[in-house]
Amino acid sequence: MKFNTSYFIKILILIFCFYSIESNSQITAVGSGGYTNSFPGTDSAGRNEYPSGTPQLSGNALNKPVPTNDWWSKLIKENHADNLFNYPMTLKTKNDGLIVTHIPWGVIGDSSPIEVGVSGLNSNKTTVSDHSDWTVTMNWNDGTHNLSSISGIGMPFLYFTKGSADVVEIKVNSGTTTVSDEVLIIENASNTKDFVFYAPTGSTWTQNGNIFSSSLNGKNYWSMAMLPETTSSINSLVEQYKQFAYVFPSNTTTSWDYNESNGKVTTTFAVTTEVKEGSNTTMLLGLLPHQWNNLATNSNTPNEYTYSSVRGDLKTLNGNSFVVENTFKGILPTLPYLANYSEGFSPSDMDEKISQIENDALASWTDSYNEGQMMNRMIQTARIADQTGDIEARDKMVSTIKERLEDWLKAESGEVAFIFYYNNDWSTMIGYPAGHGQDNNINDHHFHWGYFIHAAAFMEQFEPGWANEWGEMINLLIRDAASYDRDDQDFPFLRNFSPYAGHSWANGFASFPGGNDQESTSESMQFASSLIHWGSITENDEIRDLGIYIYTTEQTAVEEYWFDIYQQNFAASTAPFTQEYSLVSRVWGNSFDNGTFWTSDIAASYGIELYPIHGGSLYLGHHQDYATSLWNEMTSNTGILNNEENPNLWHDTYWKYLSLTDAEAAIELYNSYPNRALKFGISDAQTYHWLHNMNTLGTIDTSITANHPISAAFSNNGELTYVAHNYSDNPITVTFSDNFMLDVPANQMATSRDIDVNGVLSSNFNQAFAGGSVTLSLEVTGSGITNVEFYDGSTLIGQDDTVPYEIEADDLLLGVHGMYAKVYVNQEFNVSNIVTIQVGEQVPYLGTSFEIPGTIEAGFYDKFEGGVGQNISYLDMSQINEGDFRTNEYVDAVSDTNEGATVGWNNSGEWLEYSINVETAGLYNLSFRYASGNSNGGGPFHFEVDGNTVSPSINMQTTDDWNSWSTKNVTNIELRQGEQILRLFIDEGEFNIGEMVFSYASPLPYSPPVANAGENINVIIPETSTTLNGTLSNDPEDQAITYNWEQVYGPSNISFTDNSIVSPEINNLVEGIYKIKLTVSDGTYDATDEVLVIVSETGNSSPSISITSPNEGSSFQEGEDINITTTVTDLDGTITLVEFYDGTEKVGEDTSEPFSFTLTNAEVGEHQISAIATDNNSDQGTSQVVTVTVNEVMSCSEISNEAQQGSFSTGYEVLFETVGSQVTISFTLLDTDKTGVVAYLWQENPFTETQMEQVSGLTFSKTINGLSQGQTISYACKFAFAGGLAVTKYFSYVVGNDCSSEDDIEGPTNFTASVGTVSSRTIELLLNANDDSGTISYEVSYGSETATATGSSGNEESLIINNLTPDTLYEFSIEASDLSGNEADNNPIVIQISTTPDENTECSGSDSEASQGEFNTGYNYSFETSGTDVIFTFELLDTDRTGVIAYLWQENPFIETPMTNSSGLIFTKTLSGFTEGQTISYACKFAFAGGLAVTKYFSYEVGSDCSSLGTIDITLAKNLTLFPNPSSTMFSINNSSQIELNKVEIYSLLGKKLKEYNSNTTIYNIEDLSSGLYLIKIYSKKGMSTLKKLIKE
Repeated sequence: MKFNTSYFIKILILIFCFYSIESNSQITAVGSGGYTNSFPGTDSAGRNEYPSGTPQLSGNALNKPVPTNDWWSKLIKENHADNLFNYPMTLKTKNDGLIVTHIPWGVIGDSSPIEVGVSGLNSNKTTVSDHSDWTVTMNWNDGTHNLSSISGIGMPFLYFTKGSADVVEIKVNSGTTTVSDEVLIIENASNTKDFVFYAPTGSTWTQNGNIFSSSLNGKNYWSMAMLPETTSSINSLVEQYKQFAYVFPSNTTTSWDYNESNGKVTTTFAVTTEVKEGSNTTMLLGLLPHQWNNLATNSNTPNEYTYSSVRGDLKTLNGNSFVVENTFKGILPTLPYLANYSEGFSPSDMDEKISQIENDALASWTDSYNEGQMMNRMIQTARIADQTGDIEARDKMVSTIKERLEDWLKAESGEVAFIFYYNNDWSTMIGYPAGHGQDNNINDHHFHWGYFIHAAAFMEQFEPGWANEWGEMINLLIRDAASYDRDDQDFPFLRNFSPYAGHSWANGFASFPGGNDQESTSESMQFASSLIHWGSITENDEIRDLGIYIYTTEQTAVEEYWFDIYQQNFAASTAPFTQEYSLVSRVWGNSFDNGTFWTSDIAASYGIELYPIHGGSLYLGHHQDYATSLWNEMTSNTGILNNEENPNLWHDTYWKYLSLTDAEAAIELYNSYPNRALKFGISDAQTYHWLHNMNTLGTIDTSITANHPISAAFSNNGELTYVAHNYSDNPITVTFSDNFMLDVPANQMATSRDIDVNGVLSSNFNQAFAGGSVTLSLEVTGSGITNVEFYDGSTLIGQDDTVPYEIEADDLLLGVHGMYAKVYVNQEFNVSNIVTIQVGEQVPYLGTSFEIPGTIEAGFYDKFEGGVGQNISYLDMSQINEGDFRTNEYVDAVSDTNEGATVGWNNSGEWLEYSINVETAGLYNLSFRYASGNSNGGGPFHFEVDGNTVSPSINMQTTDDWNSWSTKNVTNIELRQGEQILRLFIDEGEFNIGEMVFSYASPLPYSPPVANAGENINVIIPETSTTLNGTLSNDPEDQAITYNWEQVYGPSNISFTDNSIVSPEINNLVEGIYKIKLTVSDGTYDATDEVLVIVSETGNSSPSISITSPNEGSSFQEGEDINITTTVTDLDGTITLVEFYDGTEKVGEDTSEPFSFTLTNAEVGEHQISAIATDNNSDQGTSQVVTVTVNEVMSCSEISNEAQQGSFSTGYEVLFETVGSQVTISFTLLDTDKTGVVAYLWQENPFTETQMEQVSGLTFSKTINGLSQGQTISYACKFAFAGGLAVTKYFSYVVGNDCSSEDDIEGPTNFTASVGTVSSRTIELLLNANDDSGTISYEVSYGSETATATGSSGNEESLIINNLTPDTLYEFSIEASDLSGNEADNNPIVIQISTTPDENTECSGSDSEASQGEFNTGYNYSFETSGTDVIFTFELLDTDRTGVIAYLWQENPFIETPMTNSSGLIFTKTLSGFTEGQTISYACKFAFAGGLAVTKYFSYEVGSDCSSLGTIDITLAKNLTLFPNPSSTMFSINNSSQIELNKVEIYSLLGKKLKEYNSNTTIYNIEDLSSGLYLIKIYSKKGMSTLKKLIKE
């Protein structure tokens, strides 16, 4: 279909007629909707904005709608722009003109090699005076001087004009200049790039310093070019380029054509030129990779020079047009419903997942982006409900979307939310409430409106004719984001989409230094797909073709610039980093990165390029090799295979992406993580549907196209499946490129696997008593039916091959049953709708109804006998219980010590039900407890009985905190007398609710009738009839009442003699339980009651029992307890005993509620669990059999203290446990001195880090799924704790291996302990022992303190005890054990030793005290004065620290200064400007891998030499130096004044003399000293001495 502007103009005329302005308002009516032309104001939270200021436009641009979201859009918002990247140049505007440079990557910064202007120009802003499809004209005008410049994407030329009297000035700040007549050449101006200016022929350039000026020979135009990087002769190249220098672009246009017959989309790029001089009429155009890689066969080709750019090679073409051709390969509204052919798919599970969403409401507190996501969640689910035949659920969701979408599309006076506002200043439509700068920065309109347009197409599909009323408002949103008419007076041409760049830009005003940007390409592609759907369903080919053009073009750009599928752009870029990933998450004007706007987590980077995945996302599977490679990378860089809990890891999106290449693996991952937290906007139903359908379909076959856009072909092991959807009201035939023809009925989807038979399943009742039955009937259409199978969930309950297709489903167990049928024609089949059968009753949580007046705790809502009460006794919008009470249910309940059982996390549309018994009919008061941390408060909620509202709407004010509770009182709760179900319905959430106290206030203002169906009736076989008794029903005012009896359930359809009399006879009774409902009416009010009829051979009803836990198919580890819970009922007696069986063996019993049992030490293998209940009449009922599996645990464990980073004081234990295809890895830290411990699992190859779950104490675990027996895995654990971290070594484990062996019972032998070095504050203990395990653990007790160490067997371990008191006697009790806890026979060894007197001085010493963190051993310190300088030296003695750096801390005022690493772990810093006698205070911060430690502060008097080692001679000190210093082997003394020396002594910092040399020695050997800082004392013959410091390396 050709793009047709005249057609669009006609449409605009029709639209103009369609619109009307409401009188006395600023609202423009559009069909049934409309928008406001005036700002509606802010909402209660102060939201709602619009762009500040007015557009910076001039000239021709004043007559056009305001353009935003382009590469140059900062110009229209700010006075100047510093982020103009046109490829290949970088531009920046300022008051006196244009800075031109080349920045290969990143922002322009201060680069200004060339400044282009005119003399005297001083304009405080640069305006946009004109623009076309890919050019912008910039203008400077200060009232006297005028300058204009045209720049376009891919254009290596800039085109300038000036005022007639202005003189051109070129300021050259960098490079070498050459002038040749009218040509000015600037070589090596920026990043080795050369530039050239072309003035009109005959012009001259005048140089004044670095400024070149020209009057242009009386002309007003000139141009400049950036020359290509590879040039052999710059002069010849300058001459070649001259032919293009005087051909100026006056307009650029993009036009497109979609050939429906073959799917080809051709895009023609054309430039209209103005030739300033010369005979040449063509320009030099630069083509980007997505263009030159997809040129049409009839296109001009780029065979000139090539430039490098951040987007890849920019190839130039000599010409004014070129043509790009792409192939559109189809989209779908959703995948076809072929999931039933996928192994493991359950239609009843599908139905249950739909039910989780069908009652959802859309939040009242939202924004346009989040609203779109949640509508999409519901849309995807509703489409599936339509396919499965769940029309009721579908229509609920249609109604919800319709109500909210129409609210958005219709503006009303006084509204501040769910309203559109047209801002005339900025030519844009803004939606309130907005999000992500959609309002004040015009960001992301294509993202947001894409969701709304998608929703509109959905509405038209399921409510044909909807578009007649609301469609023009949707068309306005389309025009706002992507108007395809250049003459549109309200919206700019293709606002978000850049036709030359090939993709959309998200930022309205390109407000970042890096230029414009786009993050979520998948949502940009969704915008395009929404246009295709909307255009198709409304038969608007212009919009459809616009969508196809954007979709195919943006796909090529995404594949080039975000995915680099052809591996030609990332590596070629000049990024200051190596792009290690196969995609980028953000493309900027002159860069790309893998961050997102909310996190740097790479998991989010992957997800944001894929979400949302639906029928418009098939392009993600077009390149199978890339998709497979990217998935493998995603598994390496994220915890997707480990089911990592990470809000940035969107499991469903990842799985759906995987399904495009390997659906079976995606299903396995899906099944392994049922309790994941769903990302906002994700539907579990859609994930389940998508994965199983892709498993049936296979992969997308891109070699096959069709003559219809809503179509696709798939291939699964050679089997092709053709799919197409027909939005029209007439049947069509879709022809695929391989000549396959598919007939598609009107308004339906069809596949090549369809069969022309269908069935609608019904049941005589939708409820049954436990053990009861229902009759299923299938009405069919079509012919050739060979068989019908009936299913209860995944269980085949029977089949029928003759009409009528019926079956009795009997012996129904407690629970909710999803019944369906498969209708076969040979091997192919269709699946009927789902019929849900509830077996069991809703019963009070505490066993009896709440008495009213009385108190109800919110968390004591009713339960369902058959298990989870969702959709029976409550409705919760999420399946995750965020609380800690009744955790098997979905309701987010919390047991609060003060408030009782509360319910929180409430959402709109949720409800809770309570069985109550009202003593007296009347108006009741309610006093209830609540909390609301929302600033606007919470609610409302209301109460209902039998679907009738019985209370006012109840709102709550904020309590400022979710844990701050308050009381609210409410009146006028209308309650009738008797047993009833009270529903608490949440209209809006944002509150927690606690205790509710009901008190009688006054009589009802009316008198409703009372229904009484009598006591339960027992019928003994062979009787088949009985009489019902409604005689106790009455009306308090003695009005006449009517009766209506109806059967709720039962094993047969009973017949009434007359169901409208007070006591009818019923017949056709068979053995079983019947429930019958009585409704009485006085003409105004109704009342109901129910009665059970129990038909049996004995007159006693057998008890019913159901196992509620464990679930069928559950797996347990060997040794794990199996907790068996049951639900037991008896209609006419009591339960006296429940016996529990494992197969035929009785394993236990229980005689009281809640009738449960724990099976322990179950053997490996399958177990058939069942239970038998016995009542007071000795009748019994048997539960269903639940099969569970106990898996053998294959494990290997090891204890070690080896660290690859940091160190362990004791060690750790690792345990690998294999169960099936899962391995649970546990690490236990044995260093009990560590606090604040968290653990991270390290996978060795490829490296990934995943947080582990704390099991207990210092034990952490993580389960790895999807492993194969015999596979070798390698993992380590990083323990992070207060003050540091330590990383274990890597452990290799073979999946399925069992390394268990005999326990280690031998303790260490040859245990010895002795004393090493002793100082004033430290004592060294030397410890040794032997043990077969190879590792010894030592524990030292002294006073109230303990210290631990770990050593290798047979090796002496040095343990330094720190922070001791000088000159003090200590007693140490030392014990040795192995890491299994076996102790040495000679434990304990006791040692007594005293510390030495304090030898530390203010000048030097050793310590271990820390002001932050901690030291394992300690540190040395030294202060030395040299004139006005002080030399600070600190040595870290903790030799296990790595990556150490040091900072000198001044105490007051606090200053941190980096120190110099002079040797090993010795750091020095010299500071100047001190005064002798000044007291200073300094400490040292050591930072190292995993943490830091800071010394205490030391006070030092400047000039002090701390002469405890003797009298220091100043003259001697000045004339003697040590060299080399530092040294590793020896040193000498530089004695420049030939002072006669007597001896040389070497001391430790603690003052211990280590060596002494006589005066004859000239070389002093220090090889035997350990690395560190030493004091060298040098004596003269005169008895004087000096101290020098030596660093031993």
